[in-house]
Amino acid sequence: MESTKRVPVSIRVARISLFTALAVAGSFVSLPSPVSSVALDSAAGYFCSMNYGGYEGALVFFLGHLSTATVHGFPLGVLHLPIAAGLALDGYVMSVVAKFTKLGATIVGVLINTLLVFVALPVLGWGGSLTLIPYLAVASSVNAALAYIATKALEKRGVIKKRNG
Repeated sequence: MESTKRVPVSIRVARISLFTALAVAGSFVSLPSPVSSVALDSAAGYFCSMNYGGYEGALVFFLGHLSTATVHGFPLGVLHLPIAAGLALDGYVMSVVAKFTKLGATIVGVLINTLLVFVALPVLGWGGSLTLIPYLAVASSVNAALAYIATKALEKRGVIKKRNG
């Protein structure tokens, strides 16, 4: 992960913009789920968190989730805001873990992402929230696996610097 002090702001803004656009594109790829906003929007956030740091990852997770919610008509209403904030926190936590192990960061990210279903308790209730867990776990795992595979492939080719994990 790069030190944010050495990366020019223009580069960071460009990264956030590029990966947010990728998250928006992923938001159109819905995965089977009772809630329509489960999609491939998080892969870009996972990738940024593992490779560029918590700030970039958090923003891409946040904006990516809101774009997915917008595309699918905000099925959980205003609860998409705290879910997006939880995903931003997920991105930051992942970036901290990624300093030690990227595989560990991927696993932690999937766990946090999946457990954010409980933010939707007021809308879904216990039954709906518990029912949604397997769908979110699979979708989050697919997103995280895509990001992890891309990270490893780019590290192998020297496009991004190899770190731990």
